[in-house]
Amino acid sequence: MITNILYEAVDEVNGAQFAGVIGTDGLPVQIIAADDDLPVNIEEIEHELAQMTSALSRSAGRLGSGLVQDMVIESEELTYLASLVIPGYFAVLGITAEGNLGRARFAVHRMVYRLQSEL
Repeated sequence: MITNILYEAVDEVNGAQFAGVIGTDGLPVQIIAADDDLPVNIEEIEHELAQMTSALSRSAGRLGSGLVQDMVIESEELTYLASLVIPGYFAVLGITAEGNLGRARFAVHRMVYRLQSEL
């Protein structure tokens, strides 16, 4: 079921390159690519995003800010979105710079809602 949720998210957002669920413990959960032409390896994406969400979560905890709910990283080539599903797990979506950021945010939040019953 998780795989279906991820593929549906990729299909509904123009410019989506990948979707997944990552754990802040660094262990892989599930990630899928829109196609085989990603500029980086999907396992590298998973590892790096897991490290970023883990570091951000630790920092927010040290600052007394509570749980990190959302994360957006915009770079030249891709924008990475992550939203908390349950503590320790984030739904992630990567879109090209030309992709629709508003639609991507909606898709990530929809993924979160659907994934909460799966995790």
